[in-house]
Amino acid sequence: MRHRTRKSGGARGFTLLWVSSALGEASYSTSLIVLPLLVLALTGSPSQAGVIGFVDATALLLAGLPAGAVADRYDRRSVLLWCQGTLVAVFGAFAALLWAGAVSLPALVGLALVNGAATALMTAAGEAMIPSLVAEERLSDAVAMNAARTYAGQLAGTSAGGFLLAVKNAFPFVVGCLAHLTGLVLLLFLKRRPPTGPTADRPAAGGRGLLEGIRWILRHPFLRVGLVCATATNFFFGVIYFIVIASAQTSGMHTGLIGAMAGLLGVGGLLGALAAPLLQRVLTGAWPIHVVLWAFVVLTAGIAVLPGGWTPGVLLGAVAFAAPTANAYFTTHQLRLTPDSHRGRVMSVAAVASGGGGAVAPLAGGVVLDLAGRFAGLLGCTAVMAVVALLTLLSPALRDVPQPRQPEAPTAAEPAPEPDRAPA
Repeated sequence: MRHRTRKSGGARGFTLLWVSSALGEASYSTSLIVLPLLVLALTGSPSQAGVIGFVDATALLLAGLPAGAVADRYDRRSVLLWCQGTLVAVFGAFAALLWAGAVSLPALVGLALVNGAATALMTAAGEAMIPSLVAEERLSDAVAMNAARTYAGQLAGTSAGGFLLAVKNAFPFVVGCLAHLTGLVLLLFLKRRPPTGPTADRPAAGGRGLLEGIRWILRHPFLRVGLVCATATNFFFGVIYFIVIASAQTSGMHTGLIGAMAGLLGVGGLLGALAAPLLQRVLTGAWPIHVVLWAFVVLTAGIAVLPGGWTPGVLLGAVAFAAPTANAYFTTHQLRLTPDSHRGRVMSVAAVASGGGGAVAPLAGGVVLDLAGRFAGLLGCTAVMAVVALLTLLSPALRDVPQPRQPEAPTAAEPAPEPDRAPA
């Protein structure tokens, strides 16, 4: 009976965190599509509308630097509660301003800054909590379910954002406020997650804490190689996506078709995340990474040479379908190889590195498209990704994947944590 109670509690805790985070993902995705449209309506300037997206992405990236140290130093449940509470207040206040017709550009910029920073903190704290909420043998399934949550939140948020904005400009933020409020209430039913280890060993929430995360990754060949693969894949996928969308627009494709083609990414990613647990059981060792990288190479070549207006969208969706399996495999091993006292920082470093690659991809895609054109640009990306895939296949770090274990932290010895999860 006692065994069943602990198992039920662990599953319940992960479900509460998952639903709370899904609501936050949906609200964040809604704001991404709505904020630029509001700026455009307010100023009539496309360039200023683009600034909002840049501000949000910059806040997300910069806050991601100390976010892991915060998640390792403070109670992770409290971090989530404070972030959700802040977003409830900010979204509620912004909805009131819109309802009263008193919104301004500085208010829009302020919302983007807070939204991006709070999202970065919640992501670091939430991901670091996963191993304490699920049994060891279910960790890879939980990571895959988190990826499905992200894709589902993006699909729901982007589709609902335009509809709510058309009804009344305040409605997206009213719904966002309610979503974050619901997420906050759900988190109240989670147990506290104080940091492990002595107080003296807890990281400072700044550059020093981030450096400890970098050192931890550099000490483990598997984590180094996996992070390079993730960063390269995110970068080149962003470049390819930009080339496909930009070239479709310049060729005269209807914007509705471009949007539908881009929507296939979300569908493919969601289905791939749901299929990832099964695919990880079929693909042993590091084969999830190898198969996904070579699939990326083949599908990118197909985008370059195959005819048809819908072909690029279908093939991009296929890439998005394959990606969650490799992501879940790498993230699972990353969590297992990292002690609880360092998980926030390690996850934060990985997120900043891979996210940074994706952030500069549109700029690089524009340069490649201007200099080389669509066909040569896509084939160039194919060639570089083939080299990455080949080097990964030959890498000793991935041929001899380390057995999942809880290593010692690079700091002073610390007691083993007592996770609230089902025993193996």
